[in-house]
Formats: sequence, structure tokens, C-alpha cells
Amino acid sequence: MPTLSARQSYALVLAVVSLLLACDPALAAGRSIVGDWAPDPGMCRPLDGALTISPLSMAGDEFACNFKSVSRSGDVVTWRGSCSPSGRSDAAVVVAALRGEVLSVRINGNDVGTYRRCHRGSPSQG
Repeated sequence: MPTLSARQSYALVLAVVSLLLACDPALAAGRSIVGDWAPDPGMCRPLDGALTISPLSMAGDEFACNFKSVSRSGDVVTWRGSCSPSGRSDAAVVVAALRGEVLSVRINGNDVGTYRRCHRGSPSQG
């Protein structure tokens, strides 16, 4: 089996990383928005308005969304799927825009709120 040169090894690693990032638009361009977010990053419980973002879902105290597609342009992620407020499922387009440390979320054009990433060790998921 032939060995790879340092340049070939670097190119291979770069190609693999690029492919991995391309598979998840929520991570691909800029910082990931996957994780826990809250209006007050020290109060990360759903009852305090926190939300949890996954690559193809989002959940808060009063709603849950599941997405069939996701795209990203810079620090703006757009999901298409459905959200279930009050027990019914409606078609939804959800847009999250990261500006500095603040994440703004809109569902079907309606402002949901602004959030900051939850601190590790804060009272979340409780």
C-alpha cells in the first residue's frame, strides 16, 4: 500500500472535514447554533423560555418543530417542516439568525424572541 505525502494527507483531511460540514448546514458556515438557548443564559429551563435546537428539530416550552430540510447562508439558518403549538401541527418555515452572541428566531415570519447560548452548568432541562 503506497504512503501519502504530507501534502496529500493534508488535502485528504481537508476534504473529509469539508464533507462533514456540508452534511449539516446548521454547522457548516460559521458557528453552530445547535444547542440550548434562553432569553437569560443563566435560566435555561423550558419554563423560563429556553429552547433546544438540533439539526432537524427545535423545541421550547410551548412548541416543538420537526424539519424536513435545512439550509444556511452565513449565520442565518432556515428550516422547513412543521411546528406543533397547542397540540396541532402546522407547516412552518423557521429562520434563526445569529448576530454576535444573540440568536433571533422567527416562525412563519413571526418573531419568537432573542436568545443567548445557555451557560454550562446552568439549571437547564429541569
